[in-house]
Amino acid sequence: MAAVVEATVVAVQELSPSFKRITFAGCSQMSSGGYDQRIKILLARPGQDGPRLPEESDWYGSWLAMPEDERPIMRTFTIRSQDGPLVDIEFALHGDAGPASAWARAARPGSKLGIIGPGINDEINAVAYAPSEPDPEWHLLVGDDTAIPAIASILESLPPGAAAHVFVQVPHAGDVRDLPCAGRTQITWTIGHGLADAVRGAEFPTGNPYAWVAGESAVVRDVRRYLCSDRGWDSKSHYFGGYWKAGQPG
Repeated sequence: MAAVVEATVVAVQELSPSFKRITFAGCSQMSSGGYDQRIKILLARPGQDGPRLPEESDWYGSWLAMPEDERPIMRTFTIRSQDGPLVDIEFALHGDAGPASAWARAARPGSKLGIIGPGINDEINAVAYAPSEPDPEWHLLVGDDTAIPAIASILESLPPGAAAHVFVQVPHAGDVRDLPCAGRTQITWTIGHGLADAVRGAEFPTGNPYAWVAGESAVVRDVRRYLCSDRGWDSKSHYFGGYWKAGQPG
């Protein structure tokens, strides 16, 4: 069964102009599966001191049953890391147009939100990283700023000596930062745009690959079309996740 917790901010770290890492306490009921572990965050409505939490036994049905003006705003995020009751979540900041970005920009120690994630004994942990073979000969990781926490966690989880070709797009040059390099890792950064073009222009190694691609839906679609239609990769053997759509608030 999923865990539904009220999490409290205990630390806020500015990682770059467009990123904050926020540490939350109160998450001992959760157990991250690592890699690209997805969770739901619940944000309070205007005028509320904190989000109203759904019942744990049927959290989605309970959330839907709430009056719309009381129902917390829900968004999907990736856990960056977990250490017992402490969970780190990295937020991509896009101004105040989206509720999650606006919340993160204003977050301070003591701020609260709800988190729905895998419970200690939950067999469904919402991890999408799943190579069809246990040891691909190399990894292709592609994502924009919203995918960086997952990419960093995947890189940390790869076995020693694993080969990875990583393509990351960020809004500003100041957002480029060190990522884990557990093995033979090559990282290509693009600034502002050009992520799909960078993948199309790359020289890939031989051998059996596993691709994990996430970010803006149209860009993910372009990369998937290139890999599967142009290069002949089997789409069912790789992960392609549209994390968000251009023009829609995050």
